[in-house]
Amino acid sequence: MSEIEELRRRLEALEAQMSRVVEEHTTTRNLAVGSDSDVAALQVQRRTDIQVIRALRDTQLEHGEILKAHTKTLAEHGKLLGALVSGQVALMRQVGAIMDHLGITPPEQPQAD
Repeated sequence: MSEIEELRRRLEALEAQMSRVVEEHTTTRNLAVGSDSDVAALQVQRRTDIQVIRALRDTQLEHGEILKAHTKTLAEHGKLLGALVSGQVALMRQVGAIMDHLGITPPEQPQAD
């Protein structure tokens, strides 16, 4: 084989190899661009998710404060209701004692079904 034929063969092999390298480079570049786009979309979604989580946290904190206030109000109303019931029981005892003192028989209470 002559030196020129050998160089021609080597040149053709290099050109074929270079063609494959260019194709692989193009494919790799396209994948990198696609990945970059995917990462950017994920970053946008992550920021959105963080905003939603912060808003939920703020709402939960607000609801916690409201619940504390309602719990306090409920406890106060429970105490007042207890005092009213105690007062009503004491009043009924006094009415019973007065009726006994006066000799009045209380009317018959309706029977619960």
